[in-house]
Amino acid sequence: MAADLLIAACLDLTGDAPIDEPTVDRMVASLGLGTAGPVRFGKVDGGFLAARRELMSPSDTRGPPRPALFEPTPGDDGGYTLFAGRLEDRAQLCAALGVNPSMDDAALYGLAHARFDDDCDSRINGDYAAVRWFPDRRTVWLSRSATSMHPLHIWRAGRRLVVSSIPRALFAAGMRAEVDSQTMSDALLLNFQDGTSSWYCDASRVACGTWQRHDRNGVKCVTHWSPASVPEVRLARDQDYVDAVDDLFAKATRNAMDGITKPAIALSGGLDSQAVAAYLCDHLGDGEVVTSYTAVPQSGWVSPDKPYSFGDESDHVRALAAMYPQIEPRFASGESRIFGADLDAMHMLGSWPMRNESNMHWIHEMYSRAAKAGSGAILFGAAGNSGFSYDGMTGYGEWLRKGRWGLLARELSMADDPRPFWRKAVSLAVMPNLPAALRKTIDQFRGKFASAFETWCPMRHEFANRNGAFDRAKAAGFDRDFYTAYSARDWRAAVLADTLSQGAEIDLAMQLHHGIPSRDPTLYRPLLELCIGIGDDQYLRNGTDRWLARRLLNGRIPENVRTERRFGRQSPDWAMRFQRDRTMLQAELQSIQADPTLSRVFDTERLSQNLADWSGEEDSAGDNKLKINAAIGRAVSTARFIRYVQGRNAAG
Repeated sequence: MAADLLIAACLDLTGDAPIDEPTVDRMVASLGLGTAGPVRFGKVDGGFLAARRELMSPSDTRGPPRPALFEPTPGDDGGYTLFAGRLEDRAQLCAALGVNPSMDDAALYGLAHARFDDDCDSRINGDYAAVRWFPDRRTVWLSRSATSMHPLHIWRAGRRLVVSSIPRALFAAGMRAEVDSQTMSDALLLNFQDGTSSWYCDASRVACGTWQRHDRNGVKCVTHWSPASVPEVRLARDQDYVDAVDDLFAKATRNAMDGITKPAIALSGGLDSQAVAAYLCDHLGDGEVVTSYTAVPQSGWVSPDKPYSFGDESDHVRALAAMYPQIEPRFASGESRIFGADLDAMHMLGSWPMRNESNMHWIHEMYSRAAKAGSGAILFGAAGNSGFSYDGMTGYGEWLRKGRWGLLARELSMADDPRPFWRKAVSLAVMPNLPAALRKTIDQFRGKFASAFETWCPMRHEFANRNGAFDRAKAAGFDRDFYTAYSARDWRAAVLADTLSQGAEIDLAMQLHHGIPSRDPTLYRPLLELCIGIGDDQYLRNGTDRWLARRLLNGRIPENVRTERRFGRQSPDWAMRFQRDRTMLQAELQSIQADPTLSRVFDTERLSQNLADWSGEEDSAGDNKLKINAAIGRAVSTARFIRYVQGRNAAG
């Protein structure tokens, strides 16, 4: 069943602000960029609605048909529905509503909302964003599912409400394109906790797990899901936890595969994507295969001495492919892509900045190759660490707080950590319970603290302070120095907010750029809720971290992968890439420094000096990766986005 990728609406909240034809034409045109299906639009009482389909055939390289008129049909409650994304567990929902499963997702969501009202999104599963317009009441309902990768951007201008999957449609309706300096400084500090903030001054967003109701008098916002609201899970036996996760992982994979033929998967040497691949193979029919794409370093790369990590994951992937003949492995270095090769296209299609351009070469390469191969979707396991493969390391601090002395002593004694017992107790159990400011002071005294403004953050300290970024971070409970979270729920909430707050817009732009959707079984809400509710003692046991995932995957993935304690490094050949692009990056930094606006934001003197002093190699123990890869990469890509919004090219 075809799904809508983009939705947009322009609505009159008062009855005396009619929508003019030029606005309709501009907004419809704004949805037509990139590779996707046809755009359709229709007028309704009080406004107009538009939507664009996902690409039906990834191998079809022809342009989309011209926009087509259609006549929107209201539901029995008088509401019109726009729906981007997809519902999950459709058969179960259709049975509960007593309707035919052939009903499309927009109509099904409208019926569920009519039946369940404000409780609608708590009762259904999926990856979606929805808009419902009630012209008789002049009321708009906006919602996003708990783990939605489909954004909703809002511009409320007097008597009108404009809403769209992409900010570009808001510009078409008349909103000014101006970067919000507060959101920019929060992002440069890596504070993505506020899912409602926009990179644009006059816009806002619907956060995941929330709904909004707009009328002429204002707006009501309600959170219908958060990690904090998930109930604790207590089962009788250790094996019961594994069985419960196994059942929901299989269900999540079936949902992800709904309507997809010829799937592809982004496959690494870690537990998360290997788990997705293993469960995916269980659901392939006879003769069906899945093509996997794995990022590998370019030729000539030599691994530095880093015993706790590894950079080339190809052997782990080949081991999995040997277990599952259905997997056809492909390896992608993306070495021909220079830094920022696809930035202009991504900015145009998503109207949104990239958050980690230094990793995008291999991601673009995977999408491009999967689309050219005619794959129906590319699967990821990005939320595994927040769910089934959580490492359990917050357990030490929690067991200390709760007085579980025996469990704490046992786990400290068995921890894979060469330090004396007392050092482990202080570091792993006591320190996480201290305020972050005190921990920072202790580390400064020990000479173990490196400021973000000396390493990974490209922003000027004085700009962040003047702009209020530190105050907003404190109010949100965000620690820019990333000390260990107080609890597993705190850690998971922060990581999920980070992923969903900025990832949805980037994912949408990737689909428009390459013409292939992505799906992630690890974001299936029931699976994520189960894993969040499970206590740390199921994730850390007898000194083994990720204990739940390692038991779940016993026999499902290669033993050397299942028991791997090192972590894989993304873009391990970053130094070779930055050395190759060094002249270009230095020129961009100089251009930023010459810009009166950008030079107030970015500490170009520090960044340029770091690049000039850099040996061109990755040191094993120093801060080169943070100073060069992270700080300079983020400065250049963010500056390019700001110039895009201002209508200037990258060279200023």
